[in-house]
Amino acid sequence: MDIVWVVSAMQVLLFIIERGGYPVCADRFSRLGYRVIIERSMRKALALLKSASPDVVVAEFNFGPRYGDRISNLEPLFARIETGFRATRVIALADAEYWHHLDTLRKRFPIFDTLMHPVTEDRLVDCVNRAAQP
Repeated sequence: MDIVWVVSAMQVLLFIIERGGYPVCADRFSRLGYRVIIERSMRKALALLKSASPDVVVAEFNFGPRYGDRISNLEPLFARIETGFRATRVIALADAEYWHHLDTLRKRFPIFDTLMHPVTEDRLVDCVNRAAQP
């Protein structure tokens, strides 16, 4: 049974799913009063930010040498949020092996919460509901 949170005026929930491996449960979030948007690339999600103005973003933390001088895939997201979407709360999902790299990112950017894989549907719903509260 879901805890009923007061979600004001159809809050927007953006999932940025680059790899997957966790429950999105879009129908459940819709029933809870969220407008759910799913994007499969960070580039497209960044372009979508202006028109969607999400209240909560759920994004995977991906680390690796392909990001060059950045720690991960999330820096461009935080840069965009800092320039015009400061009320947006970000929940980062990460593998245990990259947890220490995520801690470095947490020192630089305001991550609302982090969840370590495997992420259950109930944990994700609870975290999003907390992030959506004023």
